[in-house]
Amino acid sequence: MQNNQQLNEGLRPLDLQDMIYPIFEVDSHKSKMGEDRDVCVMTFKVKDRNPAKDVMEFIEKGYDFVLDSDVSSGENANGEYFVFVELSRTPKLAEQIKEITYGVKKLTGIDDWKFKYHKVPKEYSMTEELLNKIIPPTPNDYDGHLVKVKTEGIKNFFSKTLMDNLTLDGNIITIHKPFDQKIQLKMIAHGDQTILENNTDAIQLDPESTSEVFWLTKVLGDYNITKIGDQLVFDNAGQTMLLQRI
Repeated sequence: MQNNQQLNEGLRPLDLQDMIYPIFEVDSHKSKMGEDRDVCVMTFKVKDRNPAKDVMEFIEKGYDFVLDSDVSSGENANGEYFVFVELSRTPKLAEQIKEITYGVKKLTGIDDWKFKYHKVPKEYSMTEELLNKIIPPTPNDYDGHLVKVKTEGIKNFFSKTLMDNLTLDGNIITIHKPFDQKIQLKMIAHGDQTILENNTDAIQLDPESTSEVFWLTKVLGDYNITKIGDQLVFDNAGQTMLLQRI
């Protein structure tokens, strides 16, 4: 890339030393160029607006595979700005991310990059091997990753349930219990108590509904379960899931 390496006009090596944090994030922000399954967003945190603009222009002019580069419209609570870099989700993704950090290194002197992926709090050393392992490189891989993350979140919600496994197909949860017993539930919503704000159905206290809630508590565990209309509200430590039995 012609010494993008001829750093952009006006920029010289190490001009942005100590202005950019050595940890970048991947897929923490939504793409504005397309669907998240198709476009990966790389985010740098910069200590001031002008250096952020310099980084944005350097990346946008220096790499023809970059779809878009932009600076956050405002600063965060600490006066810092974000530089967003959008890349197509292809098998070359890890190689391209590595190439960008190599170029930014010339402006900053950062030689030991680390990265975070989405909502995972862990920091990873920036190697091509780990980038390939952690970041979904294709749309299909991204879809599979979302299903895995969603399934793990639902498993954590059902932490009080004795089960062999839990699988997710669309919005259908199947809880596989010992002795080949299966319980299927349709997930309507998942979050905190605010998911019930627009629900106007009445709480069901008839004997049949009470018996169903008692049975579910016995089979699935000690959750706070309420039947509202034909739906079931499960509460676990402040997290709420709205479900229907199948």
